[in-house]
Amino acid sequence: MVAMHREESFVIIELGSYMTKAMQDVTDVNKLPTVSIRSRAGIIKHEEATEGIPAVSNDNQTPVELKDASTSIDSATRELVEVPQADESKTETGLTSDSEQDSNGPNYVFGSALEDADANTIDSTVEIMTNGFVNDWDALSAFLRHIVTKELGIRISDNTSAFLFSIPVQWPKSDMENLAQIAFEDINAPTIMIMEQPLLAAYGNGGVTGIVIDMGHDTTTVTPVVDSAVQNSSIAQTAVSGAAVTTRLRELLQADTKTREQFDDASVPLAFAVALKESGLCAIQLPGSDAADSSERQSFEFGGKSYTVSKDVLARAPDILVQPTQASASVLTALVRQAVLGCDTDKRAALWENIHIVGGSTQFSGLRERLQFELENTVLPASNIFALSQTRDMRFHTLPEYFVGWRGHAHWAAFLGACLVAKVALADARHFVSRAEYNDSGPSIIHTKSF
Repeated sequence: MVAMHREESFVIIELGSYMTKAMQDVTDVNKLPTVSIRSRAGIIKHEEATEGIPAVSNDNQTPVELKDASTSIDSATRELVEVPQADESKTETGLTSDSEQDSNGPNYVFGSALEDADANTIDSTVEIMTNGFVNDWDALSAFLRHIVTKELGIRISDNTSAFLFSIPVQWPKSDMENLAQIAFEDINAPTIMIMEQPLLAAYGNGGVTGIVIDMGHDTTTVTPVVDSAVQNSSIAQTAVSGAAVTTRLRELLQADTKTREQFDDASVPLAFAVALKESGLCAIQLPGSDAADSSERQSFEFGGKSYTVSKDVLARAPDILVQPTQASASVLTALVRQAVLGCDTDKRAALWENIHIVGGSTQFSGLRERLQFELENTVLPASNIFALSQTRDMRFHTLPEYFVGWRGHAHWAAFLGACLVAKVALADARHFVSRAEYNDSGPSIIHTKSF
């Protein structure tokens, strides 16, 4: 008989290439995630690790023995990160105890501890995920153990929390199986669910059908969802995303003489461009609107010093999300049209009427209005051939107003959707995978359960 779990013990972990979010307790779904941590690991130099630096433990990492050889770490990564060897001292569950360290493998540091660490103690840093895919499964294992033990305060040895993992839509089945293996064998989860972020975003916005435009750090992904099913064959993607905006903004700042001269070495630091992008000063304009005069300046505080930047630059930088400057880059409106036309004819009208914009890079003011303008004036007129199923009505959805705690956080709709699903699905054995089922069938059991 499968033990039922209480809502206050439910754990949501949303994996992202740039940031990973987590929280425990979904009793009140109006609460925002309590953990938001950079998806990056620092590897401590061996001599520093042996001296017992308190903030840089690997959180008692137990290595993951990948069952699918095709997902193992490539040789280049192995040269950078020493793959940990198994520790002979195990508990009855097969896990190292909460107090033990794996002295044979790398010691990792994450989050604020990594940011504050002395650079001389860090051997290298690893981006745990890039473009939605895992680069280093051993680092991900240690990262999840850090989140569970240090950020959420859960003891691995007596973990009784049910987990829902929210993952990027591109993951193959083998990656889901690796995550299931980490969950059961490294963080001792009693039950888990794995769900794709676009579907959860639609749920968070109160829908089961729609086009989900997820603008992240590395990529922008357009995913059709029809009747709670992700249409994998119709997914469209581009590399024009948050990182591209940062690069474009820095280029424009560097090209502006007045901005460049405010720095000692006449070079605009990357950190300055990132801070400016995230300040809320950048905004996307509608075509035909009054363009900012290149001589107009906007003050901006950075590092305790006041700077001025061109308002024209602030408007031009995020514009590449809708109209890329590179000829080879896909235009967002074309990707949306491609995703819609890849679905059944009788579902297209419903997709146009349910557009969801999520992800950290959707926070630029004016983005939704500009995207709607472009779609209405370029895509819909070109689709009249599908008149029997096409709609002239296009609607953008956002979080329901009754989720008052989420106001101003519409870009986190997938996390809210995960909380809503967890309240129902993690309490029903038809939807989650239990440890007993995992032990009987192995990681592939994860594909037999859904919500």
